[in-house]
Amino acid sequence: MKNYVKKYLIFLSIAILLVVFFTYVVLSANGNITPPLWRNQKQSALVISQGEYISLQAEAIDDTSLSKAILSTNETGEWRNETEYSLLWIQPKVYGFDNFGTATYKDGVLYAPSKGDNQVYAVNSSNGEIIWNVTVRQCDASPTIEENVIYVGECCGPYGEPTPFPRALALNRTTGEIIWQFIEPNNYTWVGSPAIYDDYIYYTTFGSGVYALNKTNGSVIWHRDIGRVVCSVAHNNGVVFVSAYDPPGQYALNATTGELIWQVNFGSSWDSSPVIYNGMIVQVVIDNVTKIWSTVVLNAATGELIRMFEGKGSPSTPLVHDGRIFIPSDDWRIWAYNLSTGEELWHTTELHDGTLQNYSYCSPATSGGAIYFQALNGTFYVINETDGTVLWSYRLYSYGFGSPSIGDGCVFITNDGGLFAFKIGPGSGDWPMFCNNLLHRSHSDAIEYVRWPLTQPKDLGGIGNAWVPVKFVWCNKSIESAAIAWRIYFFDNAENVNATNIKVFYVGMAIHNIAVTNITCEKTLIEQNETVTINVTVINNGNFTETFELTLYYDSVEIDIQTVTLNTSKSKVLTFRWNTTVTIGNYTLKAAATPVPNEVNIEDNIFISDYPVTVISELTTAMLLLITIMISSFVTVTLKLHRKQIKKN
Repeated sequence: MKNYVKKYLIFLSIAILLVVFFTYVVLSANGNITPPLWRNQKQSALVISQGEYISLQAEAIDDTSLSKAILSTNETGEWRNETEYSLLWIQPKVYGFDNFGTATYKDGVLYAPSKGDNQVYAVNSSNGEIIWNVTVRQCDASPTIEENVIYVGECCGPYGEPTPFPRALALNRTTGEIIWQFIEPNNYTWVGSPAIYDDYIYYTTFGSGVYALNKTNGSVIWHRDIGRVVCSVAHNNGVVFVSAYDPPGQYALNATTGELIWQVNFGSSWDSSPVIYNGMIVQVVIDNVTKIWSTVVLNAATGELIRMFEGKGSPSTPLVHDGRIFIPSDDWRIWAYNLSTGEELWHTTELHDGTLQNYSYCSPATSGGAIYFQALNGTFYVINETDGTVLWSYRLYSYGFGSPSIGDGCVFITNDGGLFAFKIGPGSGDWPMFCNNLLHRSHSDAIEYVRWPLTQPKDLGGIGNAWVPVKFVWCNKSIESAAIAWRIYFFDNAENVNATNIKVFYVGMAIHNIAVTNITCEKTLIEQNETVTINVTVINNGNFTETFELTLYYDSVEIDIQTVTLNTSKSKVLTFRWNTTVTIGNYTLKAAATPVPNEVNIEDNIFISDYPVTVISELTTAMLLLITIMISSFVTVTLKLHRKQIKKN
């Protein structure tokens, strides 16, 4: 009995060990045991000024399934996940194919049309919760708000299906109740975002031009039939500007009477609305024969052509801001020009990923030095306004027809699959999107932005056994002086995590910091008593001119000391001479800079060469040469004898 129990226990122990072993193997194979590894943690600068941005990056690898990376900072004194801070919420009830309407922001509420269920929603901008909704069929434009009234219009289905007896509507902003409605008498759909001037509310229709209605009761004040219009009107100084599709033409109308002031024809306009800026009208047009899009700049008083950006345009409305024009074009890029001179400033890379390569319909918005834009494939881009580089992108749920709006420190973007909110900093602001203002501008100067939402989680897609570089971009608009600690967390599909070291950069601070960055020796195989040249690179990463001593060592033995003075952000290569009066062997080169007063980081003051140098006997070279000569002579003699033997035979 005892032997039986003993054998049973031995068998059970072996079985448990085998189970544990195979479990470990399986879990390891699935990346469930070993967390990701990382290397090459870098930051693009040590000090940035208020408003500048900094790149923070590292590489990671996992056995099977590198999943995602997030950036974390302790800007607030406690570590914060910057990734989670950016994406605030998603409201999927605002949806529908061809959902053009942009959510309009007012006092903490978004008013968003939803083509998927024929509703207009009032959404809490802080959490995405629905406050109320009301039936507005196929609303295809942005609501316009004045005081406690919302003005909207009904359009048509995504494939042009008519909406019978479409209405222009005024809704109570608090409850969504209908105040008045007006049915278009010719049964043409309302298509543009309404615009308000004095007691007038202006609507455009797909078939009968422009209506001016009494904003209080919806009665018709005047109507101007200029044909099919597929855009909004813009108003400035008692003049309404509009562009028609068929027949093509650009118009200036008296805002009070509807009388024609001027009419020109530079082509048809589709979806893109006029923009007013400093006495100019900006309008995208298309040549219906060549199908080439262009953007024209007209004199607002006369309609005369000031400038044409030929071949640049799309159904999107350009962004005009701070003397510059930003044009989404049908080559899937955004082009930036000086509006006064026509000089190109920059253009982006192609803003698509091969999916649904078609025109752009989104109108860009800007604030805080960044441009916000959605491509038709549903990718939301944040672009540096200064040079056009893509700071980050976020793939939304579905196709992207809606334009971004801004308010309360957030960017809101409608998409065929939902309404998204990205937090970009504290503050408050008003966003009268499109034509509900004099300049038809796509920015709000009233909002203070702490940072662009640049720290989206990097979805690494389950990559295995490959080093993957990850870069985040951090920026602020209000921090004047701070030390920001940061690190990057890497995850695998089993949620194993590994974090980089903690590094620090400084915003607007006066700091002292020098660093040794490299050592190069003219050769790595050196004879005894030979003199070789060694170059050492140093840099001043701080913002003070610094004077310090630099010492070069082999192992722990001093070779020489030099004194160097460096201006801020400058580097210098110092040349040392080493006479190798040392014993034969391998030696490690090291350079050390003496810390300067109040230096913030002394870890980078020492640099150790990645490879050793080898000192050999000074006779070794001569001996090698002699051996080489002897071998060569032996080979030569052997060949001669071999040839003689062949001839003899």
